[in-house]
Amino acid sequence: MSDKQKNLLTLGIVLVLVAISIFIIYPPSEKTKLGLDLQGGLEVILEAQGDVTSEKMDQAEMVVRNRVDKLGVSEPAINRQGENQISVGLAGVTNVEDAMALIGKTALLEFKKVDEDLTQQFITGTLTEDKIPANKQLLFQTSRDDKGEMVRGEDGQPVRTPVIVDREALMTGEALDDANIGYDQFGKPKVDMSFTSEGQKQFADVTEKLATAGAITGKTSLMAIVLDDEVVSSPTVKEKINSTTAEITGNIPLKEVESVVLVLKTGALPVELSTVDKNEISATLGQDSLRQGLMAGLVGLVLVMLFMLVYYRILGIVADLALIIYGLLFYAALTNPWYPATLTLPGIAGMILTVGVAADANVVIFERIKEEVRAGKTIRSAVNSGYTKGFKTILDANAVTVITAGVIFSVATAGVKGFALTLMIGVVISMFTAVLATRALLALLADFRFFNNPTLMGIKPPKKEEAAK
Repeated sequence: MSDKQKNLLTLGIVLVLVAISIFIIYPPSEKTKLGLDLQGGLEVILEAQGDVTSEKMDQAEMVVRNRVDKLGVSEPAINRQGENQISVGLAGVTNVEDAMALIGKTALLEFKKVDEDLTQQFITGTLTEDKIPANKQLLFQTSRDDKGEMVRGEDGQPVRTPVIVDREALMTGEALDDANIGYDQFGKPKVDMSFTSEGQKQFADVTEKLATAGAITGKTSLMAIVLDDEVVSSPTVKEKINSTTAEITGNIPLKEVESVVLVLKTGALPVELSTVDKNEISATLGQDSLRQGLMAGLVGLVLVMLFMLVYYRILGIVADLALIIYGLLFYAALTNPWYPATLTLPGIAGMILTVGVAADANVVIFERIKEEVRAGKTIRSAVNSGYTKGFKTILDANAVTVITAGVIFSVATAGVKGFALTLMIGVVISMFTAVLATRALLALLADFRFFNNPTLMGIKPPKKEEAAK
């Protein structure tokens, strides 16, 4: 393959990438994920109650982080404050109550035996709450209709059915290995749970005892599945279940099934967390910051392009075209549908900085080309030797920048990570546009007669005395 064919192939690849980038980006308002500082959201302080240790707070922070990650919140800010507080920043959260109820849920899963006799006595009024035995516990289960909607009373409040259970749990959520969303034969959502090997043995023993007790008394045995002292389901146990899986059913809406699965997957909180402070951040302030940041970036880009055009002339046109290509590829990399980045104010700062990095790569190469032309080489020869001599300088400088940004990304938190990420992505893409795309374009232009004019590159012709020498 000739050099011309290689250059044409390179430009063809660049054009394909540009087309893909435009497809990914458009429309930009729908494809860009914004951070807390740009789209608004919620900042909340959670405080641990009871016996608090450093180990418990570390575990609580990890559980909260896992839950927030599974919520799909873009670039949450989660940090420890003091000895017993966790600060949580959630971008774009509109339903504050639902989010905090999920994040702060203890997620203590227990399997308990239902005492049907005492439950019926309590429902009929022959047993009062103060007369419930000490080894028993009064819990409630939300009543639902066939569609899974909560049944509400005349006062508009949800109807909750009392359930009296043994205070001591038959088994706990520690026996679980995983939890997932499933659907029954009627297409209704349910919670599918899988046990560990030890959990399977526990579940088999528990169901065997319940089934045996029911056979002896002639009454059905119910096992309450309890999450944070709320009965989620109370299935009938008629026989020993020697299975690695179990399920929670009962006309539960998909949204609640998703919540239950999420908290079961992330594990139980080692301490109870309560909300002590919250601050809703206005999206208007974020939009103003975004508009100002993007305007600053646009002005910077225009000024850089004008400088390149005035100083390098025809080379500047090539550089400006490369910057446009760079901008499209860069923004597409940030908004790709597979691993989209979250745009924050520090991230915008990183984007603006990479414009200078991209232009600097072209400056280094163009100055090398001009030196080679002044030395008497042809334009084609100057392009080849200029890139050869300038590449190592660009590579070394950009490698240092990427390493530095990588260190910042690994140790920083929240928005600073966005700055480091955009800087790394921008540097890598600028290497591609400056070293491959620009070079291929210049090499093809070198075949045209008009391009072989040093004056069009901003190179002053040597004076007569110098030319004579």
